[in-house]
Amino acid sequence: MFESLIHNFTTLTTFLFFGNMLRTKYLMNSSLKERGRRIVLGLALGFFGVVHMYFTFPLTDNVFADFRQLPILISVYLGGFASGGVATLIISIYRMFFLDGVNQVSIFGGGLNAVFTLIIALLFIRFRRLSFKRWLAALLLSILASDIAFYFTLEGEACREAVMIFSIVVALGGIFTYSMLQYLERSGDSLRILSEAAHRDFLTGLYNARAFEVLLQQKIDSFHRYQIPFTLLMVDIDHFKKVNDTYGHAEGDAVLTQIANLLRDTFRPGDEIARKGGEEFVIIVDSCDREQIVNIAERLRRNVESEPFLLPQGLVIHLTISAGSATYPDIDKEQLLDMADQALYKAKESGRNQVWRAER
Repeated sequence: MFESLIHNFTTLTTFLFFGNMLRTKYLMNSSLKERGRRIVLGLALGFFGVVHMYFTFPLTDNVFADFRQLPILISVYLGGFASGGVATLIISIYRMFFLDGVNQVSIFGGGLNAVFTLIIALLFIRFRRLSFKRWLAALLLSILASDIAFYFTLEGEACREAVMIFSIVVALGGIFTYSMLQYLERSGDSLRILSEAAHRDFLTGLYNARAFEVLLQQKIDSFHRYQIPFTLLMVDIDHFKKVNDTYGHAEGDAVLTQIANLLRDTFRPGDEIARKGGEEFVIIVDSCDREQIVNIAERLRRNVESEPFLLPQGLVIHLTISAGSATYPDIDKEQLLDMADQALYKAKESGRNQVWRAER
């Protein structure tokens, strides 16, 4: 029995680690809608439950059990009713029709037990909110449902022995699963924070140049799927060096922070804003063609021109910007950055406080 339990816990650990890695890296970043992701998650956890049926542990000489309830609890936690329903359907159908055939044991120990576990999980476990009290309540009640199934299918001393061993082992497995889920959740949060910090400009909180390159490639890839144009808008603060030379770098940093806030207020949530370096910013304006960018860039120019910038020492100054744009796919991706940069250069050469558009 000890060897069988080691195999079960090893399988459980391996699936949770690698399953979580695949879910966060591929499934959560896929083009599937939320419901589609939950269904895929349910399919994976249903398959996991089927695998567990082949990693049984002995309760008595003739009675074996497994951890098939745990994938149902996990599926409800990670994907709610959609994931839990799909996982339960797969586990119950496989147990009743493909493992040993339809009989009293498969109906009570397989189909009904899986359905009761799903109902219990939906009543106690909150989607994406991991609470030990609720998890433990769902776990113990699902064990109780299995114990009742044993009473319908076993008799005498074998039943009492099976119930005792099963309850202890599955309780330990469920608590172990909770600990693993909690660990993975905290690790994921820490990695997201580190990843976000690595892709953000420390001063403004905008994306940095490295993140911008990734976002630009993602947007180009998205165009090939959805055929939605976008425009690259490069922005430079006019005469920013004078601000640093006249008032100091602390005041210059304050201006950059206020410019970043103004950019956030001007553009939509789906537009990606990055600080390219120094006083230069770049925006990926989503769903925007070469005609629409003229009005958008001009609105930004007016917003900056009319904005009073408050320095830490209490002074108020006024600034202007120059901007250049290039639209994809009107301009090839190999030339997109260069053409936007050239348009910005023309805006500055023509007297600044202007917006220019790259021509095909």
